[in-house]
Amino acid sequence: MNTDLKIAPPLDEENVSIYDVFRQQRSKDSHPINLTVGNPNLPPPPEYYEAMNQVLNDIRSQEWNGHGYMVESDPFGLCQKIAEGLTRQFDLKFDSADIMITVGATGALDIISKTLLDPTGPCATNPEDNEVLIMAPYFVEYINIVEANGGVPLVVHTNERFSLDLDEIEKTIRPRTKMIWINSPNNPTGTIYTASELVRLAEIVAQKEKQFGTRIYIIEDAVYDTIHFQHEAVPSLVNIHPRLFRVNSWSKSLSLSGERIGYFALHPNLGDKAEQTQLRDALFLSMRMRVVHAPLLQHRILAKLPFGLTTNMTYYQRNIDTLYQCIKSLGFTVVAPQGTFYLWCVLPSQFRDESEFRPLAMAGNDPLLYLPGFLFGGNNYRRCVRFSACVAHDEIERACKKLAQIITKSQQIFKTNLI
Repeated sequence: MNTDLKIAPPLDEENVSIYDVFRQQRSKDSHPINLTVGNPNLPPPPEYYEAMNQVLNDIRSQEWNGHGYMVESDPFGLCQKIAEGLTRQFDLKFDSADIMITVGATGALDIISKTLLDPTGPCATNPEDNEVLIMAPYFVEYINIVEANGGVPLVVHTNERFSLDLDEIEKTIRPRTKMIWINSPNNPTGTIYTASELVRLAEIVAQKEKQFGTRIYIIEDAVYDTIHFQHEAVPSLVNIHPRLFRVNSWSKSLSLSGERIGYFALHPNLGDKAEQTQLRDALFLSMRMRVVHAPLLQHRILAKLPFGLTTNMTYYQRNIDTLYQCIKSLGFTVVAPQGTFYLWCVLPSQFRDESEFRPLAMAGNDPLLYLPGFLFGGNNYRRCVRFSACVAHDEIERACKKLAQIITKSQQIFKTNLI
């Protein structure tokens, strides 16, 4: 499709990152509609600031420096609070020693990967047992984290409804498989995997472990588990599969993305006592080699808040509903998300791929910024885009207006090219 428009700066798709996309079309003369990153616009709840004020007053009143290194394992009781919250949530006894506070959920994934994939570490039986199954579409940093820690990512594409392709997972698990990563609600599709899917996944993993005589760990990335549009809780593997790490953060639930504070929990039944202790020690060493500890100011604040406290998640559903109805009416193929604040779409038929949509989206002084689908799984998603709806509602309305203009222009160009 020849648009005869000024083309947006080309993206080097071999090396592009989400940050390259963020920087597109930024100038003093433009007012972008930014639907790229999952950066919540809602402020944290009032309780967060009340706790922050209390913490700051406590630190000011101390005789000595209140900003030093953490020398105790859980000085403010945050790990204990999380363990108690998970125990109530899953009716399974978690211990504070099972919890590690990290620099965001990404930091948790990095530390777990470093530990499990270390060919000389406690989880190593064979240096080549380093394959990691990742479900696509996937969070854009998954591949980088695995490869940076010496792992080999094996991408398994979900089905047309973005549910787990359990047959393909079963075929892909091999003797070298060390980990499987599950993200539900899923970024970017908003899909929530059902309890029956997770039960079958656990059965497949158990069968493969027995067949190959190996151990396969599952990483459950639950960062969006508080952002869902259903009455029942998001299904989890915690009560299904014991060889599990559960990863979470406060980036989305409390709108603290810039504070970089998250955690992971070892499943209480991940192994016997000796194995659990050995693994905890190895994980702690891996964390020390990456960072000393996550921000202690946030440790202090979050330890004063109830487990499970969130900001107003219903706000995002309104944004999602508005944008969903808009793009569906304009000819995009889209599955209504069950959670998260993202919309994952296939472009209308007049666009061969996202590179033809981009010039129209970037035209004018109100460029529409989004993430191209290939970032989430390669060539299978070249006709896909992801919109983030965690912005002010008037920005969603601006986006809808811009999208209508894009589709109108594309139809005019398409008709012209047919003549």
